Amino acid sequence: MRQTALLYGLCAQLLALAVSADKQGECLKGPLVLEGHETCAASSSEKKPIFKDEKWEWKGEKSDAWDGPYDCVENYCVFVNRELGGGLVLISDERNVHVIDNFPKKKLFKYESPPWYVKEMPGKGIGLIANRTIKKGDVIMQTTPSMLSQFGPHLDFDGETRIQLYERAAKRLPKEEYEAFMGQYGVDEFIKVDRNSFRLFINGENSFSGHLAIYPHVSRMNHDCRPNIVYRIDNITHNSIAVQDIQPGEELTISYIDGHLSRKERQKRLSDWDFKCTCAHCSMSDEEAAVSDARMERIYAIEEDLEKMVAGKKKIDTEAADELLRLYKEERFITYIGQAYTRAALLHSLMGHEKETKELAKEAAEAMRIEYGEHNSDSKAMKLLAEDTKAHWSWDAMRKHEERNKQREQMEQEQKQKVLKVEDITAEDIKKAKL
Repeated sequence: MRQTALLYGLCAQLLALAVSADKQGECLKGPLVLEGHETCAASSSEKKPIFKDEKWEWKGEKSDAWDGPYDCVENYCVFVNRELGGGLVLISDERNVHVIDNFPKKKLFKYESPPWYVKEMPGKGIGLIANRTIKKGDVIMQTTPSMLSQFGPHLDFDGETRIQLYERAAKRLPKEEYEAFMGQYGVDEFIKVDRNSFRLFINGENSFSGHLAIYPHVSRMNHDCRPNIVYRIDNITHNSIAVQDIQPGEELTISYIDGHLSRKERQKRLSDWDFKCTCAHCSMSDEEAAVSDARMERIYAIEEDLEKMVAGKKKIDTEAADELLRLYKEERFITYIGQAYTRAALLHSLMGHEKETKELAKEAAEAMRIEYGEHNSDSKAMKLLAEDTKAHWSWDAMRKHEERNKQREQMEQEQKQKVLKVEDITAEDIKKAKL
């Protein structure tokens, strides 16, 4: 993996520099941290925490798979589970052991012979190369982390304590997993955690739920602004899936950043990691890049319009939905195309276009399944729309809406006529009626 391949979503990058330099009150921003949402590293404490080697008493029930706690510092300890994947060390407080224990037990998908091999890549370090044809939707890798560390130790501890804690934790891994962990980029365990981590929340976005997850085998995949692999994390299980057919000899890549950006913005995000992307999309000529950037601006504009159309706030234009799909394909924006197919399918359904709706809904269901998993509600909804289009709530809704409006207008007109007839009755007519 590249030197600064800190993976998507890690908000803690570079914060340790503030700790080790003892820069009190400094908040360093990473490329994926929104303005006003920075995380600040605490200044180093003059009093260094002391590791406690003695075991604690467990406060609740635990599975027999767990050992520990070990190497406790303040509220954090090392817990070891040798049955999860190739082995897991958890640096956290005790309640998170029970959270992980309650995750559904699922057998990980594994190849007898993986469809990739590890290779040294010029200017990139190591990477993964396909050794046979990989089909769109194929699972490339499914793995649990080797290490999970709560945010606190990474952000709050002084440099010496933090490195010692990571060293002690890593050495408790089984031999093979330890070697994989140490084989990642980084001169020490802190850099390996800091540069190769995914951020995840194991129990909702509360203060104790946030963890940095290290998947050594996943970290071998390099970045591309238009990757051929999409990933998702279910609980703590990392899933890597092919979003297109991949031929033997092609590199397997994921994206470390949001792809909805111009080339200038993408390069800026990656340069915050001292990283210059040389993927095909970043290496195009200035003229080609300008065309690509213009497509992205148009994609943004159409997506905003389509949201208003689906919400009934703007007149439906199925041609705009078709244009969006064309732009996604021209831009090779395949990892995000599920939402575009979904919007297009709904709009065609609203207009009563059966053939187009079925085709688009089928594509949407498959794209959403690859991106979010087979149990994703949007994927299921699109599958139902494709299979029984006319039974869906959106089917021909615009025509029905217009008919209801016409009926309402007709009723209002008839009511007005009745009022007018009443107003035309004279006093003489009333007198005659009484006689």
